[in-house]
Amino acid sequence: MQIVQQFLSDLVMTVIGSLVHNWLALSLAVVISAVMRVYVNGEKLKGMLLRRPHVSILGAVVLGALTPLCACGTTAVVIGMLTTTLPWGPIMAFLTSSPLMSPEGFVLDAGILGMTFAAALAVSSVLIGLGSGYATSVIEKRTSFLMNQTRLRERSLAAAGAPAPATACTCSAPAATVVVMPHGTSFRIRWRELGQAALSVGLKQIVLFFALFVAVGFVIDRLVPSSIIVALFSARTIFAVPLAALVGLPLYVTGEAAVPLIQTLLKAGAGGGAMLAFMITGPATSAWVIAGVSTFMKRRVVSLYVAFILVGGIACGYLFDLLLALTR
Repeated sequence: MQIVQQFLSDLVMTVIGSLVHNWLALSLAVVISAVMRVYVNGEKLKGMLLRRPHVSILGAVVLGALTPLCACGTTAVVIGMLTTTLPWGPIMAFLTSSPLMSPEGFVLDAGILGMTFAAALAVSSVLIGLGSGYATSVIEKRTSFLMNQTRLRERSLAAAGAPAPATACTCSAPAATVVVMPHGTSFRIRWRELGQAALSVGLKQIVLFFALFVAVGFVIDRLVPSSIIVALFSARTIFAVPLAALVGLPLYVTGEAAVPLIQTLLKAGAGGGAMLAFMITGPATSAWVIAGVSTFMKRRVVSLYVAFILVGGIACGYLFDLLLALTR
């Protein structure tokens, strides 16, 4: 009993210590998340995409990588895109790049895992988005593989307001409203909305899940010998990257929440490429995400989406390990 009490005490102190040590990166992530959700209008963003039916794949990737949309936010935009005549290329590009990177996620990754890892994840999200978008465009033009692969009916969705499918996503921040700034007026800080967003998204999600994964990392550090982690996920192990990518497939994790776990595994000897692959597949292909997109996209396009994320994650992981080896 004394051993268990000591273990739990050490776990709590480790979580508190990690929160204190990383308070700056966490605070910046919470502030950025709150500001983006109050002042960036999701409906306005979706409308901008819908008003440009010929939006390029590059534009879709840039929007996906730079906007603070989680899996369910991405889903809402994709549903709107599917009700138009927009081809599958830009849709797939946005769908694959959006869950992988956000402004607050980049700040947190850079502050805790380092700028190199954060930049690698950001570049990977762009590369995967571009690659999947252009590949999907070729498939759509030259084959009938993607024909009739949406479950949406435009008229019924338009009448119903195109609601997003139910998922386990916990993005409960207050919806952003359009901020109109007439010429000569001053900018008004929306303190109440910012506070609500910081509480619902920042504290209840970013900080809470960060603490949870610190605890998971502590348990792994105490119970799993570092020799096993090195044997499975070291950069010198040829199957480390695909193994980490496959481990991430069924997990419901966000990039921000997984940061402390990745930090623990890296310190234990895991390779950067393997952890990058995990950070790519985890947020984008969790069971809840796949269940959500399957409600409005059929089997072929869902399988293609998972394949792009898995192959892209593995390829980027190996490339990251190669670049790290060349720069040492």
